[in-house]
Amino acid sequence: EPGPVSVTIPASPFMQKLGFGTGVSVYLMKRSPRGLSRSPWAVKKINSGCSRSQRSLFQRRLREEAQTLRNLRHPNIVGGWESAGNGGAGSIGNGEIGSVGNGGGLDPLGMERLDPLGNGGAGICWGGRGLDPTGMAEIGSYLHTEQRLLHGDIKSPNVVVRGAFEAVKICDVGVSLPLDENLTVADGSLRYVGTEPWLPPEALPPPGAISDRADVFAFGLTLWEMLALSVPHL
Repeated sequence: EPGPVSVTIPASPFMQKLGFGTGVSVYLMKRSPRGLSRSPWAVKKINSGCSRSQRSLFQRRLREEAQTLRNLRHPNIVGGWESAGNGGAGSIGNGEIGSVGNGGGLDPLGMERLDPLGNGGAGICWGGRGLDPTGMAEIGSYLHTEQRLLHGDIKSPNVVVRGAFEAVKICDVGVSLPLDENLTVADGSLRYVGTEPWLPPEALPPPGAISDRADVFAFGLTLWEMLALSVPHL
């Protein structure tokens, strides 16, 4: 694999904010110097208002996410890199992680998040384009069977598309969980996080055994969301 590359992450005010999550924000980092054309990156940074204990927790999560992303090689999964350093711009001390295309695939910043409420549900397509259940099943097989990994937060905001669904990718593995040989989360100390409207029944009180079926259920709700033009369970 290629060695480390020096990357300078601009300060947050100099980047366009794309979105946010628990304790973090996602920014657009443009990378096109004069005379060059380079695809932009998404950069996830810990919010400055977090307490010291929160920053420690979110830094650990970002490191774990970066490690997970380095191990994923699938054209329909957004990959990434972890910045490293001693606390300066672009260092892991600032809690930053970047997103790039995997396997020579598309860069996510040329893509948009799936928004079934904003595009009239036009994303459903069963013929090899769009949000194809067969293609998503292949992604699930790769994550669950080959990587022994539960995505843990499948939902429409974590699906990105390019143009008229020329390409579809899933992103954000920040709350993924390891699976055992039975495709079950065997470590009782680990908690399924997910997002409430897309939670599987086994993640609701009283909690049950979490397995690869949690991702399947959440993806089913994402398809339902696109058909019904409504966020599930709301």
